[in-house]
Amino acid sequence: MSTLLWSRAKENPWPGLALASLNLVVALSLVALSLLLGVTIALLAGVHAFVGGRSWIAPRALRRRSPAL
Repeated sequence: MSTLLWSRAKENPWPGLALASLNLVVALSLVALSLLLGVTIALLAGVHAFVGGRSWIAPRALRRRSPAL
């Protein structure tokens, strides 16, 4: 079976090249998407840390109260 595929690839390499380039495009787009998601999460974490006690994510009832001095 592999001999048949090899002989077909020698005759017409374009389908294999098209599939390889499609795989490359998909892989690069997935890498770019993961980097974009990582940067977005890091920015949101930075903003959340900068805001500090004024959290808009958790409701007031769920936040820890500071002990009375």
